[in-house]
Amino acid sequence: MNTFKTLLYMGIMHGFFTLYFPYKLASLDTPLTDPGSFRFIALPLWMIGAIIIIWCSVDFVRKGRGTPAHADPPRELVITGLYRYVRNPIYVGALLVQSGYILWFGSQILAIYLLFFFLAYHILVVWIEEPVLRNTFGTVYEEYCQRVPRWLPKFRS
Repeated sequence: MNTFKTLLYMGIMHGFFTLYFPYKLASLDTPLTDPGSFRFIALPLWMIGAIIIIWCSVDFVRKGRGTPAHADPPRELVITGLYRYVRNPIYVGALLVQSGYILWFGSQILAIYLLFFFLAYHILVVWIEEPVLRNTFGTVYEEYCQRVPRWLPKFRS
C-alpha cells in the first residue's frame, strides 16, 4: 500500500511542480538566450534528478516503512542510501531537474521559479520537517544532522 501511496503522491507533487508546471512556464517565456548545444547538459541533469527522486522514494517505502508524503511519513528514520550524503536528496533531485529545464529552454522565468522553489523547500525543511523529525526521532536525528549536511552533499570515503 505504501508503494501505491508513494507513486500517487510523487506523481502528483513532482509530476506537477517538477515537470509539468516548469514546462508550461518555459513555453510562456521568451528565452533569455539560445543555449545552443549547451542545452544538452540538461539531459544528464534530468536523468540524475529523476534517479535521485525514484531511489529515495523507494528507500522511504522499503527502509522507512512509509511514504515521502507529510501526511504519511516513514516510521523509521532513513539515513542510508543517498541520505548518507545529504539530508534532503529528493529536493536536490527536483532542483536538478528544474536546473535542466533552465538550460534546455534558456528561460528567465524558470530561473526565478528555481530560486522560489529552493526558498520554499528551505522554509518547509527548516520550519516544518526538521522540527517534526526532531520530535519523532530525538537524539538519533540530532546526531544525523551533525554528520550530514542539509543541502550540499558531503561525500566521505
